[in-house]
Amino acid sequence: MGNNPVDDHDEEDWLSLKLGNEIKKSPTDALIGSAGGGDPEVIRYFLFLIFYLFILLIFSNFFPPLIAFILWIAMGFGIYKVAENYGEEVPWIKQVLEKVQNIGFTSTSPDTTPEAIVAGVDEPEEEKAADLDNYAEKFDEWRVTKDTIAPAFVSAGDRITSFSFNSDGLYKFRLWIFILVVPFFWFLLFAGGGILPTIFGIWYTILGFSIGDATLLSGIVALFLSYFLLIRIYSHCTNKRKIPFDSEIMSDYDPYVVLHLFQNPKGKSTFSVTSKALLLNFIGGWFILIFLTVVQNEAPLENTIFQKININEYFSLVMILVLLSVATPVIEELLFRGLILDSLSESYGSWTSIFISSVIFAVLHFFSGPLSILNAFWGGMIYGYVRMRTNSLWPSIFLHSMWNGHIVLLQFFYLL
Repeated sequence: MGNNPVDDHDEEDWLSLKLGNEIKKSPTDALIGSAGGGDPEVIRYFLFLIFYLFILLIFSNFFPPLIAFILWIAMGFGIYKVAENYGEEVPWIKQVLEKVQNIGFTSTSPDTTPEAIVAGVDEPEEEKAADLDNYAEKFDEWRVTKDTIAPAFVSAGDRITSFSFNSDGLYKFRLWIFILVVPFFWFLLFAGGGILPTIFGIWYTILGFSIGDATLLSGIVALFLSYFLLIRIYSHCTNKRKIPFDSEIMSDYDPYVVLHLFQNPKGKSTFSVTSKALLLNFIGGWFILIFLTVVQNEAPLENTIFQKININEYFSLVMILVLLSVATPVIEELLFRGLILDSLSESYGSWTSIFISSVIFAVLHFFSGPLSILNAFWGGMIYGYVRMRTNSLWPSIFLHSMWNGHIVLLQFFYLL
């Protein structure tokens, strides 16, 4: 080994094979990967998915949509805890639990990780260039390595005197404040029907636009304005690392943040993963749509934004495509798969972070109806996984845009 080029080559092959297998062996890979060959593991995932959605059908017959969704999520936690406590003796359940708990983020693709490890062994840290790759590497180091030091014993008086919301002991408290309050205020200020869209809508109406067109234009403008706010909050969280509550929260700006979030996906598997995720997103999304059609006993695509603002012209169609297929995917992915998912992943496991971000994503779609709630949760899980695999927001933006865009076109021509 060492100086022997053959041995070095073998070591690289071994690392590549090992890391590649570890990344591919995840629950979502079993779903969006090749299901050929009658793999028992894939069949079990598929049967459990059908069973879990069937439970939602039962809940929806007895409870309102939001209550049914909350009970469905709670049951999922219950099933996981039962499997964790009583399923250790069943090999395949134990294997699934290990995969859910152990899968992690990576700042590089499976194709480049082994070379980075082998080539970077003897490379002095101070000689690395301050480029985007180095930034992403340090970003992930911050995410997965956080020192926890037991505090020294101090009296109650000292604790009260030195109390600070920015202390290390309250890090998770600040984290949860951020991930709950930021989406809420973003929704209140910038989402459709929020404060800024309402103000802009009145202004566009005064300028002579119809109510429908004014609503669409105001939504587009408000969403793109929120981009600058979210980038600064994300910069504050990643620059300060400990998410302090201070006056600099709106003044921080890190130019590497945009390059890190919107970098080109790395790895030859990006196209394959995104394509399979697109197929899974459409299958699950349309299953939910048909499922709700049967439960609610109404025609599909009823009670849509088209009926609410009377969109029936091609100019309006173009604007709503810009709103829902361009502005909305970019901003929502920046918020949920960027700020929230990355912040959660610093303290929690990958799948836990994806799940929590998906639940918050779904809850903020409450006013759009049960179809949006369930599709947001389903899509959030897929978008979060793809974001994790590719380390870029572009694939999840593409998936989000394709789903919204095809629904918009179907609604437009269906209702005409």
